[in-house]
Amino acid sequence: MTLQRTDVDGVPVFWVDGPQPFTAHLIFRAGVRDESFMTTGLTHLVEHLAMSSISDLRQNHNAGVEPTFTSFTASGKAESVGSFLAAVCSAVSAPDLGRLDVEKKVLTAEGSGTVPPATAEHLRHRFGLSSFGLADVSPPALDALGSADVLEHLRVYFTAGNAALALSGPPPEGLRLALPAGSAHPPAAPARLRKSLPKWFEQGGPRLGLSFEVPADTEARREAARATSRIACRRALRTLRQEHGWIYDIDCLHIFEDDGRGVLCFESDPTAQHAEDVRLGLMAILRDLHLNGPTAEELNLEVEELQEHLDDPASAIDVAVAAAQSHLLGRAAVGHQEKAALAKGVTAEACRAALDWLEETAIFGMPDGTRPGDDSLKSDQDRTVDWLGGKEFRRSVRGAFYGVPGGSKLFVGDKGVTLSTDYTASIRWEDLVGVAVAPDGLVTLIGADSQEIVIRDVWFGDGRRAIETILGKAGEGRRFTPAALP
Repeated sequence: MTLQRTDVDGVPVFWVDGPQPFTAHLIFRAGVRDESFMTTGLTHLVEHLAMSSISDLRQNHNAGVEPTFTSFTASGKAESVGSFLAAVCSAVSAPDLGRLDVEKKVLTAEGSGTVPPATAEHLRHRFGLSSFGLADVSPPALDALGSADVLEHLRVYFTAGNAALALSGPPPEGLRLALPAGSAHPPAAPARLRKSLPKWFEQGGPRLGLSFEVPADTEARREAARATSRIACRRALRTLRQEHGWIYDIDCLHIFEDDGRGVLCFESDPTAQHAEDVRLGLMAILRDLHLNGPTAEELNLEVEELQEHLDDPASAIDVAVAAAQSHLLGRAAVGHQEKAALAKGVTAEACRAALDWLEETAIFGMPDGTRPGDDSLKSDQDRTVDWLGGKEFRRSVRGAFYGVPGGSKLFVGDKGVTLSTDYTASIRWEDLVGVAVAPDGLVTLIGADSQEIVIRDVWFGDGRRAIETILGKAGEGRRFTPAALP
């Protein structure tokens, strides 16, 4: 099987001959990471608007939004798939904005995430409420997104210059991809939170997670990281499941960023009783791999399994999709032979090097209700708080009736907001990503690191003035009304 490329209406098309049914993935380099906290959900809304306007769906079809890409997929007869692709291009070129309010409701009802929930939490703890971290955010201001937001997002991201097509065969005769002209938009390198690592946090569910960064500046290093994660998962199944019975399964998600660094995030399912055993067991496996590397047998198994996958004709579309995505990221496309060569080139030393940053960049997500046995490991709650100063607002008499502790003070100044009560929290203006103003007057300031400051004007003397200053600093673009609880 040979990876081939052509162009249709300015859109690069990558294809490999594969079995029927004919399959297509129209991919745009647009995802959650291209949004802001206030516009979270915008890409998903665009995808919904496009799909809702396609009436003739005789072939199997789907669409989805990931952190980095948005894809429209279909399989069936080649001519039907071609019609679907033409309809998608027409829909993103001229969306039916009359369905905007309906699709917002559908999106809210769907409530699906772009990555598994435990991994999404890790991304938020590593990147904050921007870029990859937005995978863990439910759209806060979906109702405020209007036609202008949708059209601008389409204008920037859903163009021929920012798209690629993957096919499991040559392009259908007469295929048209009539997309607006536009520029490529390689993703910006994500900013990481200013936090000391390693650390741990309590997950919002029963899963256990471990994430850390890996070198990922070349395709060879990315392949070594993938191989290392798979080998670690096999070892974990053998020891943590087969020998001890502590887990049922384990998986790892790879995210390779655009600054030469990547993230591996392992997820497993221990009982609360054995959560710490699994954390320590997984770390022992990774430390052993870092110290000694995998065995020759483990590396050979990696090569054999990849070759078996590549020999399966059904892998044609996978290779074409990977090539299309690589193109959109500004990387060289990798075909079947190149993939096999990369796997054969992974050495024990390359796997060891993939784990060089394990200790210094680790984040542990403990299942709900558990904690690590290592008391020296910092918690996510161990924050260094900057005292930002500013005008002082003291607790009012009415604040006492609301249960605000005595001596509580609010400071609003040129640098940001500091609340001193039974805890101290600060958010700088440049780190303020949103301000939720509830109908009952409760105001929640949200920082880029997920720090929240919750206040009400009656809690402090002259509190209305404090709130007005905060809202003025936030501006309309960072202010929203939170959705009502069901």
